[in-house]
Amino acid sequence: MAIIFLEPVFKERIWGGKRIKDVFNYDIQKDKIGECWAISGHDNGSSMVISGNYKGLNLKELYDKHKKELFNDDPSAKFPLLIKILDADDDLSVQVHPDDAFALSHENEFGKTECWYVIDAKKDAKIIDGHLATSKTEFIQKIKDNDLSLWHYRSIKKDDFIYSF
Repeated sequence: MAIIFLEPVFKERIWGGKRIKDVFNYDIQKDKIGECWAISGHDNGSSMVISGNYKGLNLKELYDKHKKELFNDDPSAKFPLLIKILDADDDLSVQVHPDDAFALSHENEFGKTECWYVIDAKKDAKIIDGHLATSKTEFIQKIKDNDLSLWHYRSIKKDDFIYSF
């Protein structure tokens, strides 16, 4: 079995930068690339197989057509992994990810469990990792007031690993 090489999917974001292009030497023509979907079988952008017997298929097709022989007959209905490289040249929005049960019943998609490996970070970089509200009422009021004390901030640095579920 030969290694299967994939062509990433690049996503422009208003907060994106040029480090994905500069650091990883990708031939990208745009300046605001915020996300490199390096390994993706997602409906909104599936990595293309660029080598070997499966060249020309995207990862979604590869998974659907060759699940048994290449993916140990994984029981997942969709390719169960999305590996991204992010370049946050500006603040990102706060994201809320539902669990599988909620996401499947409302959006016909799986929820998200995330983990982050920090390749690099500016001095004093932080992420928001949850909130500090003690009730739904307090949460809603702090959102309405744009009260930044709502958020739990976590300092990050190069080589940190963060698991969020």
